[in-house]
Amino acid sequence: MLRGARVSDRTVELVLDEPAEPLAPFAAGAGPGRWVLDSKAKLLDTETAPDVPDAPYPGLVTLGATENGDLLLADLLHTGTLLLEGTADDVLAVGRAMALEAGTCGWTDHTKIMTVGLGTRLATLLPRGRVRPMPHVSAVVADLGALLLEVHQQADDAGTPEPLPWILICAGDVDTEQAWQLADAVSAARNLPIAIVLPANDATRNAFPTAEPIAAAPGTPVTLPQLSDDAVQLQRLTDEQYHQYVHALQVAEKPAEPATGTWQLAEPHDQTAAAPRPQPHPLLRVHTSGTEADSDPGSPYPALLASVSATAVPPAAQNTPAAETSAKAEAGDAGPEAGKAVDPGARLSAAGSGAGQDKPDAEDNNEVWQAPEIAVLGPLAVSGVTTSGHGPKVAALAALIHLRPGRSAEFLCTAMDPVNPWSTRTLQSRLSEIRSRLGAAPDGSPYLPRPTHGYRFHPDVTSDWQRFQHLATRGLADPDAGTADLENALYLLRGKPFEGRDFAWADAVQQEMISRIVDTAHTLAVRHTEGDHPDLDAARRAALRGLEIDETSEVLYRDWMNIEWGAGNTAGVRKAIARLHQVARTYDISLEPVTEQLIDLVLSDRPAPARTGRS
Repeated sequence: MLRGARVSDRTVELVLDEPAEPLAPFAAGAGPGRWVLDSKAKLLDTETAPDVPDAPYPGLVTLGATENGDLLLADLLHTGTLLLEGTADDVLAVGRAMALEAGTCGWTDHTKIMTVGLGTRLATLLPRGRVRPMPHVSAVVADLGALLLEVHQQADDAGTPEPLPWILICAGDVDTEQAWQLADAVSAARNLPIAIVLPANDATRNAFPTAEPIAAAPGTPVTLPQLSDDAVQLQRLTDEQYHQYVHALQVAEKPAEPATGTWQLAEPHDQTAAAPRPQPHPLLRVHTSGTEADSDPGSPYPALLASVSATAVPPAAQNTPAAETSAKAEAGDAGPEAGKAVDPGARLSAAGSGAGQDKPDAEDNNEVWQAPEIAVLGPLAVSGVTTSGHGPKVAALAALIHLRPGRSAEFLCTAMDPVNPWSTRTLQSRLSEIRSRLGAAPDGSPYLPRPTHGYRFHPDVTSDWQRFQHLATRGLADPDAGTADLENALYLLRGKPFEGRDFAWADAVQQEMISRIVDTAHTLAVRHTEGDHPDLDAARRAALRGLEIDETSEVLYRDWMNIEWGAGNTAGVRKAIARLHQVARTYDISLEPVTEQLIDLVLSDRPAPARTGRS
């Protein structure tokens, strides 16, 4: 059993709970129960390190540094309960530092870290997803009770893995009732790997009389006899450092901005040096006037720079009414991109990449609880889940639980990887990360409760697919006033469902989504062509939006051909037919008879039939 460690610029010293013979590559230290790393030992390299299956000391956290710069680490799972003495700001600074290190270091691979009073922004941005913010201690007690119940129910199952280490770091208020509830739960936990860090007050001192008190005030030396006789200065994370760190994480999660201006001339990353160039850079295909060519013979750059600056559209002007009007005017032949609606649903993906988070100087106590949302109508995104680390797998597991609620652990393990099913240990780690990322409802209930009859989310957790269904069904049910709902439903689309990902378990639901989207787009196109004043532009937008999701939908091609026929747009008609024939050849499919008949009709010299409203 490890108590802690001391790390210097010369060696590493382990402090054991009981004396024991040292194991290679360690040698006996200066006192009993102390091992020192042999300076000549061959250490693990990048090839052999992955052979270590699990993190050996998941509770190891740096407490601080000695006067000569040595780092003193303590195994929180061995120390049990620590009480931080000092002001609320001092306790917060020390607690933040502990939580940050425990949530990022490489030796706490499988760990559940619960926090109270440390804010929520950091937990959503950390790449490993171990930290799970809770609103109050009572919610922590409920989670620990659920863990104890789960362990008790699985006690007779020989194949059940050991529960993940459970660490609580609290900097918030703890009253007498909460302290005793927590103490009772910890007492019932017996030999489970549990560690607790609490602020010191009368309630916590009485509930945890054997806890180790630690002075959290800055500049106060702290001595822990069980680890070292040397005093250490506790590491801390001040408000300014915290805001800087959060801001850095937010910036790191933002997607890269596309190049603009002359930076567009930079070589693409797939174009290696001295490799044959398939074709000139598009921006280099400029036509200079005779004057420009004479002024700088053999050099395209003056004309190039003028061309780039003249044709570039400032980002701020791209979504203005004037820009939209210009875009409509340029869509004369009604191509696939004509009338493409601005996609407000893109806001959903920003939640998973750090966009929309609080500004760095915002205080955590001003944060508003908001239920998570799972976005599947486009690239998969989940509120609070980033695209780094295990983020993509965590998001996929969250989508699976949301779309297939009530499934067992065995089903989830197989569904996530049918060829090499996940181990129960891996599933537990990813489920723990989901709980950490999503957090808890204002009442303290976790958004992903522990399973009773399969895994399912809290009722407040929603998805853009649910919103789409709500809007579409409401719009379909109201032929007169439901058109706006159908429009809003299509605006939720950010691309094809699960775009860029292929999940075997999602095939059926993905096909259902596509079918419902096509139905919605078709209905909207039909409604916009009815009445005495049809809106053919809006009808075209609806049909083309649906074809972006399902390019093989013949009903939408028929809508498109009819719309262009009604508008007298011969070029648009031929473009729709050409695209349909191209898709048919690509997928080797035969067109339906009704589609063939319509093609013959719209290519004839007959005028389009007059539009009438509903009877």
